[in-house]
Amino acid sequence: MASLPALIAVSQHGRRLAAHVEGQLIEGSPREALEEAWRTSREIVFFGAAGIAVRLIAPLLADKASDPAVVVVDDAGRYAISLISGHEGGANELARRVAAQIGAEAVLTTASEILPDGELVLGIGCSSGASASQIEALARQALVRAGASIESVAELATIDLKRGEPGLLEFAARWHLPVRFFPARALEAVEVPNPSAAVAEAAALLGSGGELVVPKLASSNVTAAVARQPRVGSLAVVGIGPGGRDQLSFEALNALRSAEVVVGYTLYTDMVREWLPLATCEDLPLGEEVERARRAIDLARGGRRVALVSSGDAGIYALAGLVYEELGEDAALEVRVVPGITAASSAAALLGAPLMSDFAAISLSDLHVPADLIRQRLEAAASADLVTVLYNPASQRRRMLLAEARQMFLRHRAPATPVGLVRNAYRSGQSVRITNLSALPVDEVDMLTIVVIGSSQSEVIGRRMVTRRAGFGN
Repeated sequence: MASLPALIAVSQHGRRLAAHVEGQLIEGSPREALEEAWRTSREIVFFGAAGIAVRLIAPLLADKASDPAVVVVDDAGRYAISLISGHEGGANELARRVAAQIGAEAVLTTASEILPDGELVLGIGCSSGASASQIEALARQALVRAGASIESVAELATIDLKRGEPGLLEFAARWHLPVRFFPARALEAVEVPNPSAAVAEAAALLGSGGELVVPKLASSNVTAAVARQPRVGSLAVVGIGPGGRDQLSFEALNALRSAEVVVGYTLYTDMVREWLPLATCEDLPLGEEVERARRAIDLARGGRRVALVSSGDAGIYALAGLVYEELGEDAALEVRVVPGITAASSAAALLGAPLMSDFAAISLSDLHVPADLIRQRLEAAASADLVTVLYNPASQRRRMLLAEARQMFLRHRAPATPVGLVRNAYRSGQSVRITNLSALPVDEVDMLTIVVIGSSQSEVIGRRMVTRRAGFGN
């Protein structure tokens, strides 16, 4: 069997995509190449339409225990679809690997991607000679009672006398499940609901360290019980970028997909629902940033996988700092910050290239920073000839700071200094405008606008705002 995935390309474009994937390209017609790959490989990546792949694969299918893993990559290279042997044969993992190599999205449809992953332990007791099919039949009954499937099982657990039991080992290998073996003395010390022939219950409890969800079921020669591991929550603080789906990073999208609950300001959770219609979201209104952080932490501490979302980058004028402040010295909760495209870089890209030299970012919101301190920072940026990006420039009740900022910069810069105004970057209703410092329309700016004030090195070149790289020549 080949150690590398077999790669099959229907077209020349498919061959170009295949060049970016680790594997061995099989020559010949798609049918001939697929038949050869089916004989020699455990992993196959098919570059072409899923319909073609299905028609070619259909005559080759035998059973899920022996069929190779097959992943289909569409001609645009946008999706890596787990088609055959998703969980059992490893196609789900292959799809993830291929997607990472070509910048595609892995499409997985098996239950293991929908149900809670790996939180159940299946305790098994069996007589000598019990077959894998007999063990699987009772195991499935127990899992049905748990409202789960075999894809939700993290491991099997049993008594160490069964280390060499062929049927048990075959069942474990069939479903790629590890087996933990416990000595009889350890099992006897576990309190169980059904002390008679209690291997299944005791093993499930010892293996999970949690609670029994399905007490012992028994057939003529097999017993099975199901226990759930203690749920360990996690919190991803996710920057979703400016709001367009194309500006969302793969890491951020995966964090949102894996979350059981998405917490955020209503505007941002509405965006998440557009991308992931089945996402469970909790909306909190504008101004309740601390409450959002606390709610996300509480949910994660309760064992949930949580994504706390904000626009732009989560660590810039957003929620990452609040989360760490609320956690204090508590390092028990798993927290990760997922970066996003910032409002400043989004606005800059739409304007041209205004941030090519040193720049400052200043928020004009005085909710948490005194207005006098904001004025000091504005004066410092203006006098230092820094390109300056103004976040939260004006609201319905607060417009004076923007007017004052314009006057400060006019004392240090020419009236014709370019100023860029970007509203709703990469969202519905986007507007991009370049004006100058003297004509900056204070009354037209709101909280959805990013203001970019140029420096002495900024100019408009071909209707684009560009800052020359000072010190590097023209």
